Amino acid sequence: MDNLRRNFLIAALAACALVVSLRLDLLLAHNIRSTEALVPVARFFSLVGNGGFLAGVAVLLYAIGLSSRKEQFKEAGKTGLFALLAGGLTVHILKSAFERPRIEHGVNAVLTLLENPSLSDLTGRFNSFPSGHTAVSFALAAVLSKRFPRLMAPLYIIAALVGASRVYLGSHYPSDVVAGALLGLAIGWLVDNQKDRRRLALSALVLITLFISFFKTGGFLLFDVDEAVFSEAAREMVETGDLITPTYNYEPRYDKPILIYWLMSAAFKLFGTGEFAARFTSGLFGTFSVLATFFFIRRIKGLAPAMLCALALLLNLEYFVYTHSAVTDMTLGFFIASSIYAFYLGFHEDDPRWYWGFWCASALAVLTKGAIGLLFPVAVSTLFMAASGNKDRIKALFRPAFIAVFFAITVPWFAAQFYVNGWDFFNAFIIKHHIQRYSEVISSHSGPFYYYIGVLLLGFFPWVAFLPASVYRAFKERLTPGSGLYLLTAIWFLFVLIFFSIAKTKLPNYIFPLYAPAAILAGLALNDICEKNGFHRKSPLYISMILSAVFAAAMFILPSLQLRMDIPFDPGFFYTLGAIFSAVAVFSLAAFYKPLKAYISIAGVMVFFLVFLRLYGLPAVNTYLQKTLYRYSVYAREAGVDTVLATYELNKPSIAFYSRGKVVKIEKDRAGEIAEYAKDRGLIIITTPSKYEDIKGTTALEVLDAKDGFMLLGAGKLPPFK
Repeated sequence: MDNLRRNFLIAALAACALVVSLRLDLLLAHNIRSTEALVPVARFFSLVGNGGFLAGVAVLLYAIGLSSRKEQFKEAGKTGLFALLAGGLTVHILKSAFERPRIEHGVNAVLTLLENPSLSDLTGRFNSFPSGHTAVSFALAAVLSKRFPRLMAPLYIIAALVGASRVYLGSHYPSDVVAGALLGLAIGWLVDNQKDRRRLALSALVLITLFISFFKTGGFLLFDVDEAVFSEAAREMVETGDLITPTYNYEPRYDKPILIYWLMSAAFKLFGTGEFAARFTSGLFGTFSVLATFFFIRRIKGLAPAMLCALALLLNLEYFVYTHSAVTDMTLGFFIASSIYAFYLGFHEDDPRWYWGFWCASALAVLTKGAIGLLFPVAVSTLFMAASGNKDRIKALFRPAFIAVFFAITVPWFAAQFYVNGWDFFNAFIIKHHIQRYSEVISSHSGPFYYYIGVLLLGFFPWVAFLPASVYRAFKERLTPGSGLYLLTAIWFLFVLIFFSIAKTKLPNYIFPLYAPAAILAGLALNDICEKNGFHRKSPLYISMILSAVFAAAMFILPSLQLRMDIPFDPGFFYTLGAIFSAVAVFSLAAFYKPLKAYISIAGVMVFFLVFLRLYGLPAVNTYLQKTLYRYSVYAREAGVDTVLATYELNKPSIAFYSRGKVVKIEKDRAGEIAEYAKDRGLIIITTPSKYEDIKGTTALEVLDAKDGFMLLGAGKLPPFK
C-alpha cells in the first residue's frame, strides 16, 4: 500500500506539473526571450542537450573506465548510452504520435497535416512534443547521478538549463520541456531497474497505448455530426462560462449529461480550441481503460493474461476510432468498466470497500451518458451473483451508504438543470434521448437484430474469433472454482449486446461498453492457448483463419469490381489491406504450433493496420467530407462580425465550430427570410447544389465556390473567396 500511495503521489505531482506548464504555454512561448544577450548561452545549453553530444559524454566515460580500470566509469558510460538510446527511441515514437506543431507552425497546421500525412515528420515542424533534448538530458542525469551521487545537483541543474534553453530559443512550449523531463526521469529509473519484468512490461504497454490512443489525433478535421456538435458545445461552454446547461449554436442541448462537456472544456482551456483538444478526453480515457484492464487482470490472473487482455482491448478498429473521436463513448466505457472491476474485486476478495468505487464510477458514468451508466453495472453485477449461486451477497452491494454516495455525485447537476430548464430538459433528456431512442428509430439509425454482429466482426477483429468459445466456456463452467471472471465478463458482454440489439435505434458506438469484457474474454482465451491449459479444440484459431481469409479475399477482389466511389482510393490501398488480413490468417495458422509468438506477431500486424488506416485511409475520407466545409467556415469567420453566416437545408455542426459563432439555420419554409438577412450587411450561405435550386432566385446571391457537394453563396459586401 505504501508503494501504491507513493506512486499515486508521484503521478499526481507529475500531472500537476504538466497542467501548470500547459497554462504557461501561451504566456511564455512568445515572451520568454527578453534580451539577445542570453541567446548564445541558450544555444550553448541547447548544444549540450543534443543527443550526439551526450552520447559522446557516455562514450568518454566508458573510455575513462577502460583506461583507468574503474568499473564505476565503465558502468556509467554503458548504462548512460543505453538510457540515451532508449530515450531517443521513446521520444521519436511519442513525437510521431502527438505530432504537435512547433510554435511558429501552429497556424492552420491541421490542413498541412491532413494534406501531407506521414509516419514521422522529418522537417522538424510538427514534432514539438515532447522535447527530445530535455528527455535525454534528464535520462542521462538520472543514470549518472545514481553512480556519482555528489554530482546529482549539477547534473540536474544542467538538464534543467537545457530544457529552459529550448523554451527560450522558441523551439518548444514549456509543456514540451516538462513532459521531456518527466519522460527522461522515467527512462533513467527504468534503465536502472531493467531486470524488473513487471515494470518493463507495464512501461512497454503504456508506451504503445499512448502511441495508439493519440496517434496523430490532432491532424485531421472534426467529422460531422457528433464530433463537431460535442466540440462546439464545449467551445461555447468555455466562451459563455455556463457550466450547468450545455448549448449548441447558443441554444440548450439536452442530449447528454454534463461531464463530457466539462472534460472537453477543460481540454480547450489547457490546449486551446482545436482538434487535438477536442479529442484529448477520448484519448486520455482510452489510455485509462487499457491500464485499468491491465491492473485488474494482473491482480486476479497475473502478468501474462493482463498483457494479452490489455492488447486485445487496445489493438482493434473500434478502440482506435473512438480514441480519435470527440464523443462520449470512450469516457463512458471507462467508467462502466471501472465500476464492474471494482464490484468484482469486492466480490472476489470479499472486501466491501471496493463497492465505494463501484458506486462512484457508476455515478460518473451516469453523468457521462445517462441511465445506462447505472443500468449496466447494476444489472451485470446482480446477474453475476445470481448465476454464480451467490444471491445472498447481493444485499451487501446495495447498502444505503453506497447509494447515498451515488446520489450525492449525480443529483446536484440534474437538480440544477431541472431547476434552470424545467420540463424542457425532462422531455428532451428523459423522454426523447432515453425512452424514444430505445423504443423508436431516431434520425433513421435503424438496423436488424443482428446488426451488432457485423459491427463486432470488423470492429473487434481479429480477437472476435475467441468470443464464441469463451462465452460457451463461461456458462459451461459457471459453478467451477476459479471460473468467476469468465462468467462475469460473459454476462457483461451478452447483456450489453442483447440490450442494444433489441433497441430500435442502432449505431456502432452504442455497444462500446462491451469491448472491455470482450477483450478480457479474448485475452484469457489467448492465455489458455499459450499455456495449453484449455481451449484444446483450438476452434478460435479456425475462426480467425477463416475470417481473415474472407476479409483478405474481399480486399483483393474489390479493385477489380470497378465500383463507383466518391473517394477514389488507389488499388494499392486495398491490396495492402488484403496483405494485412492475409498476414493475420498466416499467423493464426502458426498459432497451432507457436501460439505466443504468433499472437505477438498478430499484435504487430494490428499496429501496422491501424497506422496504415490513419495515414492512408482517414485523410482521404476526411478531406472529401470536411475540408470544403472547413474552408467555407474559416472564410465566414474572417469575413467580420457584421456578416451573417447561414446554412440552408444543411445540418453540419462543424460549420459552427470552425466559424466560431452562431449559424442561422434556414429551412425551406423560411427561405423568404434570406432577403431580410442580406439587408445592410454581408450574408454567407452554405448549402448543397441540389438545395441551391430552391433559393437561387432569392435576392442577389452570388456563387462564390462549389466543391465536394457543397456550395458557398454570398450577398452584400464580402471579401473575395480564395
